[in-house]
Amino acid sequence: MERSIVVVDPYAAGRGIAPAFARRGVEAIAVLTSPQPPAGPSRTWNPAGYREVHVLTDLDELAGKLAAHDPIAVVPGTETGVEAAETLSELIVPGRSNVLALSSARRDKWQTAVALRTAGVPHLRRISSDSADEVAAWLRREGLEGTPIALEPRAGGTGDVVVVQPGGDWRAEFLRSLRRVRGSRNRKVLVREIAVGTGYEVDTYSVDGRHGLAAVWRRAKGGQTDVHLSNTLVSADDRVVDVLLAFVRQVLDATGVRNGPAHAEVVITADGPLLVEVSAGLAGAERQELALLGTRESQITRMVRHRVDGDTSVGRYSRHLHVKTVYLSSPAAGELCNAIRFDELASLLPTWHRAVLPYREGSTVPRTQDLRTSLGRVVLATTDAEQLERDEAVLRKIEAELIVV
Repeated sequence: MERSIVVVDPYAAGRGIAPAFARRGVEAIAVLTSPQPPAGPSRTWNPAGYREVHVLTDLDELAGKLAAHDPIAVVPGTETGVEAAETLSELIVPGRSNVLALSSARRDKWQTAVALRTAGVPHLRRISSDSADEVAAWLRREGLEGTPIALEPRAGGTGDVVVVQPGGDWRAEFLRSLRRVRGSRNRKVLVREIAVGTGYEVDTYSVDGRHGLAAVWRRAKGGQTDVHLSNTLVSADDRVVDVLLAFVRQVLDATGVRNGPAHAEVVITADGPLLVEVSAGLAGAERQELALLGTRESQITRMVRHRVDGDTSVGRYSRHLHVKTVYLSSPAAGELCNAIRFDELASLLPTWHRAVLPYREGSTVPRTQDLRTSLGRVVLATTDAEQLERDEAVLRKIEAELIVV
C-alpha cells in the first residue's frame, strides 16, 4: 500500500503540504470541512493535487474510509481544519496529534486565556461578551478606560482584529463586531488590552510534547498604532529568542500542543512576555516561503522529516540570510502620486527579493491604519545586514516622498 497523509482544509499555507510530501513519494488525501472552500482561500485550492477529496459530513464514517489507507498522519492545512484534523487523527492514528481535550484552547482565544490562567502562564487581560455595558464595566474595573483596546472574534487570525484608540467609539466597533460573529459558533466578541512592547511571531514544530523553533520574526509597528512597519527574521542567537522559547513552551504545554506546527504572537513587555494568540497549525504561506529563504527550512519541511523519516529532533533554526519585509503606508486616502519609483525597486535595491505593491501612480489608496490598508510590502534578503538597512532607508525615503491628494 502506498503511503498517504490526510490534510484537512488544505488551503493557504496548507497548499504546500501535498507537493512537499509528493516529492517523498507520499500521496495526499484532502478533507474539506465545508463543500466549498471559503471565499478567501478558494484561490489556493488545487483538487488535482490529491489522491482523493472528501467532504466532512459524518465523522465516524469518514474516519473509517480514511483508516483503510493507513495514513502516516492527519494534519490541518489551515485554521479552519484544526479541530477536525485533531479529532480524525485520534480516531485513525491515536497519539500522533495534540491533546484532544484542549482542542478549543488552540482555536478559541477565550479558551486559550482560560488554559493559560489555569496553568499560571502570564496572559493579557480580556473579556468575552455580547454586552457593551458589561464590557464598559470591565474596562472601568481593570483601569483600561482611555487606553487602546482590541476587539476580535474568539476564533480567527490577527487580520480580524479591530484596534480602537483612546477617544475612539469602541461601542460602535463592538456592535459591528457582534454583527460579524452572528451565526458563528461563538456569538461573543473578545475585548482585550493591548500590550506595550516589541511584538514577535514565533513559529514552532513539536514532536511528542517537545517543542523546537522553526523561526522567530520581530514585528515593528508605528508607536501605539496598528500600522505595520516591518517584519524581520531574528537570529537564533539573539538573547530574546531564549526568552521567547521558554515562554512559548509554557504556552504550548498549557494548550495541549504535542505534535506538528504551531505559531504564536508574543509581546515582550517591561514585565516580561505576554501571549496575544496561539494556533496549532502552520504559520502563513509567506512565512513558510521566507523561513525557507532565510533558514533553508520551514514548518512544512520539518513536518516531512518528522512524518516520513521519523526524525524526532526539535532543534533551533539557523539564519543563513537576513530577511526583512518592509511595509509601505499612506498617511491619507486619495489619489497616489509620485509613486513612479515603485516600478524601479528591483534595480534600485541590491537586496530586493520580491514585492507585492498593488497600488501604482494614479491609484486611489486608503489611509493606512493596519496591515490590510497598507500600500503593500517589499521583501529584502541578503547576507549583508548593512546593505539591508541601507535599502530599507531608501524605501522609507520613497515612502516619505509619496503624495496623496
